[in-house]
Amino acid sequence: MQQLRYLVAVSDLGSVSAAARSLHVTQPAISRSIRSFEVEHGVTVFRLSGRRLVPTEAGITVVDAARRALAAIDAVELEARAAGGQAELELVIATTPTNGLLLAAALSELGRSEPGLEIKVQRAGDADEVLQMVQDGRAEIGFRELIPGGDDLQLISKPLAEVDIVLVSPRDSDLPVAVSWHDVVRQPLILPPAGSGRRQLIDDQIARSALHAPQVALVTEDRGSWVAAARAGMGSFLSYRCLVDGLDGVDVRPFEPPATVMVGFVHRAGPLSRQATLLMELALKSKALLRAT
Repeated sequence: MQQLRYLVAVSDLGSVSAAARSLHVTQPAISRSIRSFEVEHGVTVFRLSGRRLVPTEAGITVVDAARRALAAIDAVELEARAAGGQAELELVIATTPTNGLLLAAALSELGRSEPGLEIKVQRAGDADEVLQMVQDGRAEIGFRELIPGGDDLQLISKPLAEVDIVLVSPRDSDLPVAVSWHDVVRQPLILPPAGSGRRQLIDDQIARSALHAPQVALVTEDRGSWVAAARAGMGSFLSYRCLVDGLDGVDVRPFEPPATVMVGFVHRAGPLSRQATLLMELALKSKALLRAT
């Protein structure tokens, strides 16, 4: 099983070092394991493409078979638990602090309907870390922004809702009723740290849509500090409309044209626990709460 997990991790992450970090083992352990597999079966699984390891033509078949085998093993474990009368008592979900707020109602309902279930929300720094947590098995499902054409094809994505992006500013800021990205960059901004996935999304959008670099007033990942800083007049920040509508002490402005992002779940191929499936169903039923009217 461990050998199969090494093959899949290297294929997903593109290097032995990245696979070793994600699986919390040493690089030599993975290198020896893969080499042993190749010698034993007379097949070359990976080749170097630039600086990235990619599966060979034969390796693609091997890695796909490894995924199916691991999914089957997971299914056996689930069936064994059920047959032994041991219900799944833990659900681990990976998400960022901001996106986690969108799931509050669904998680609360899940806790009420499954009183014996321990729900663990693993905090991820950005959307990419959500993917990695799901890929390496630290979380059964993830919840994040879904970027068309940019998500990992090895994971299954399930869109939940399209949420509106708005600009949250100090009261009486000199801004139009609906803002453009040109308006945004002229304001002092409160931003997440450089290098984070969310900051990269903002920087990319500004680079595509605005003529000037943004004015940076404050850099922090603490959402509570964003609100306090905006109330104190330090600057503006971007958020989901459904999280800030009705917020006191600030002004909330939509974009023109509207700016939106799709959020949803990601998980590995294979069967999901009943609790994970139930959480996604509850979130889907409450998705109207995600859309501020």
